[in-house]
Amino acid sequence: MKIAIGPVFDEFGGMSRYIFGIKKFSSHNVVEVPSKFIRTILSQGRGIRGMGGVWLYIKLMNKVGLDGYSIVHSNADPWFTNLCLSSRTNTCRWVHTYHTLYFKEDYPQGLRPWQESNNKTLIEIAPKADMRISVSRWLHEYLLNTYSIQTEIIPNGFDMEVCDLANPERFVNRYGLQDFVLFVGYNNVIKNPKMFVDLATRMSDVKFVMIGRGLNPIYLMREYGMSIPKNLFMMNEMKHKDVLDAISACQAFVMTSKSEGLPTALLEAMGMSKPVVVPAHTGCKEVVHSKEYGFLYEPGLLDDLVEHTRRALVSKHVGERARERVSRNYDWKILAKKIDSIYDSLYDSCK
Repeated sequence: MKIAIGPVFDEFGGMSRYIFGIKKFSSHNVVEVPSKFIRTILSQGRGIRGMGGVWLYIKLMNKVGLDGYSIVHSNADPWFTNLCLSSRTNTCRWVHTYHTLYFKEDYPQGLRPWQESNNKTLIEIAPKADMRISVSRWLHEYLLNTYSIQTEIIPNGFDMEVCDLANPERFVNRYGLQDFVLFVGYNNVIKNPKMFVDLATRMSDVKFVMIGRGLNPIYLMREYGMSIPKNLFMMNEMKHKDVLDAISACQAFVMTSKSEGLPTALLEAMGMSKPVVVPAHTGCKEVVHSKEYGFLYEPGLLDDLVEHTRRALVSKHVGERARERVSRNYDWKILAKKIDSIYDSLYDSCK
């Protein structure tokens, strides 16, 4: 069975890790779209999404479609979702995975037109898929209760094998940083980087590290009018391998997001036995579940975040229990079998 899954224009971010996880652990022939070869060609020109060669590629794919596949599997992207819809035939079934939606309460200026358009595709087009997957229980319930969209819950996963290869010494030797609290994200209000900077400012006796696309002092000053404290070290986007090394080197892993589908980086941190501090909402709360496996703070309350981060830094066994939890429930070796069963069922229905 040959399966097309996408889109992967960029290897950065949780959705790409989701696609790569299925590709690696599925028992079927899973092909990511665009392929790595095509992505390399696009990156040599104007390979930024929405520009140059990418638009030419999209235009071409709209003409030829996804031909020769038994299953097409879309994720989030409106263009690829519509491409899968148009590529579905009597011998080709369509699967769609919901990762999250855009919620206007998370954005001070409200949703932008492209975010509204994305939501519209997820609400009106994606439900037409032959099978719909939600990466978290909270999202499944939200889609069902708000839009009467039925989904199968198969959570997002992580690659335990790759996490076990992470090396803290590589990060320490390269950057000279150790014994720090870590944030992994990017320069978007949904990730709420300001709160992490506020945390670092309040805990001036502890080192803090931020890693992610567009995270730099210029961004913080422009968006929030704030400068970084001396105990905070900001690093731009890294390769996934290097991010895992950073996670393996940290003392505690903190998320400040306003909303999360089911965050891959959190799974990876817990998979490396790190004490995690996350807001008690959406996918973060679903993964951590209780104080037995991590530290849940009241969303938006800096004092509570400071208190739980202090606790995480002196915790002894929470990280070990966290690893047991995610290895049991979120390892791609287990989850890929569940997705394969969906592929198999849809494939059999074509016969």
